[in-house]
Amino acid sequence: MGQITKPDINPIIPAVLNWFLLGGVGYLMIGQQKKGIISIAATLILSCVGIGFLIPFITAYDAYLLGQKLQSGASIGEMENGLEFLNAIFK
Repeated sequence: MGQITKPDINPIIPAVLNWFLLGGVGYLMIGQQKKGIISIAATLILSCVGIGFLIPFITAYDAYLLGQKLQSGASIGEMENGLEFLNAIFK
């Protein structure tokens, strides 16, 4: 797995994209394609049973934390998470 480095990123942008665009577009923007696709699919599938609206809130905060890490000059993994409990889903 490769490392993603984007020190010029504003952490608010991927958070807002995840919040308003299916819970995964912000991940696509920061370079976490697989994680973004999984999040979008989960949002669509879980929307069929009425709980898909929860995913954008969780992924927005996670994308914000990852954006902060990138902005500080650190790199992140393709499936790295800012929220520890997401490791059960995205590892």
